[in-house]
Amino acid sequence: VLLDGNGDFWLDESGNFQLDTKGVEAFIDELASEYNTVGTTLAYEATRGDIVDVKYVTYGTELDTEAEKEYLKNAFANRVKEVHTPAYLKEGYARGKNDIGDTYIEVDMGNQKLYAYKEGQLLLETDIVTGNMKRKWNTPEGVNFIYAKQKKRVLRGPGYATPVDFWMPVKGSIGLHDADWRKEFGGDIYLTNGSHGCVNIPPEIMPTIYEEFEIGTPVIMFY
Repeated sequence: VLLDGNGDFWLDESGNFQLDTKGVEAFIDELASEYNTVGTTLAYEATRGDIVDVKYVTYGTELDTEAEKEYLKNAFANRVKEVHTPAYLKEGYARGKNDIGDTYIEVDMGNQKLYAYKEGQLLLETDIVTGNMKRKWNTPEGVNFIYAKQKKRVLRGPGYATPVDFWMPVKGSIGLHDADWRKEFGGDIYLTNGSHGCVNIPPEIMPTIYEEFEIGTPVIMFY
């Protein structure tokens, strides 16, 4: 809104607020630049101790700036007094500048480890096997999220049909699942005998991950 020389709201002859529409739009744009994460890069402090730059891929927060500009203009014009929840084009699992929050899954593919954090505490860690590097089936890096959960799924691809007990996809056909055909996990297995791209998890560990983490949970994946 515009202010008069006394610092009071400037009203027209009918008593309506005189809006500084450019100021309203600039305010919303500033909020978006401060809180939006879609298309940005996360400086993530990995469990192993270093800072890793991980691009937001399927996960992120994006304010609906056009809807919010219109809302704010109308709210001032109608003198609305309320607590307003913003509209989003894409909404992260957690609110605020840190939209990862304190419940997420870390997939450290360089060390072939998975760390599962819940409410700020390390719930579990496990050795894993990711995509076969020799065949160029590398598991992709990125900040993703669990977008579905399914039990008793048959995973299919060129030349294979593999039943799993627990399936949690995070990016297209890439996901977390149990792998009861493997006797060993971790180490350098992924370099020559890795998966088709998914994250293979020991069958005794996967049920806990499935039960403890909801759809929407961020999954941070990097080498």
